[in-house]
Amino acid sequence: MGVRSRGNSDRLSTIWTPEMDRYFIDLKLEQVNKGNRLEDHVFSKTAWKNMAFLFNEKFKLQYEKEVLKNRHKTLRNLYRAVKNLLNQKGFSWDATRQMVMAGTKVWDEYIEVNPDVRPYRVKSIPYYDDFCFIYGDRTSGKKGNNSILGTAIF
Repeated sequence: MGVRSRGNSDRLSTIWTPEMDRYFIDLKLEQVNKGNRLEDHVFSKTAWKNMAFLFNEKFKLQYEKEVLKNRHKTLRNLYRAVKNLLNQKGFSWDATRQMVMAGTKVWDEYIEVNPDVRPYRVKSIPYYDDFCFIYGDRTSGKKGNNSILGTAIF
């Protein structure tokens, strides 16, 4: 399941599967719904401890909470990149395809100035709605199905 591999710097890195991402996002949704998200979209120490416990229990791993925090930062950066694109003139969200959409001319002109966004032209972002709830302003009420997660002892 969660694979640890050595990169160029000889450090261990975690290879996240879609199942791991989905479960981690569900854990974060549960913590947001419980009010355990603090300012600047960070979670309380208790929330991190709880999420690490449940995550490790489900996947039979022994990850430190820092592994989850790093994934949290990666997903938050993805959310910010997509949100920034959607704030640009000519870009919109296609909920069916779960992609950022724009006309060819809009994409070409924007990529010319911002080449780092090129992958978003063809990349599906299946968890963007959840990211909006976790990382954005929570105006849509509770989100997620907390019943699948169980509860930890913390």
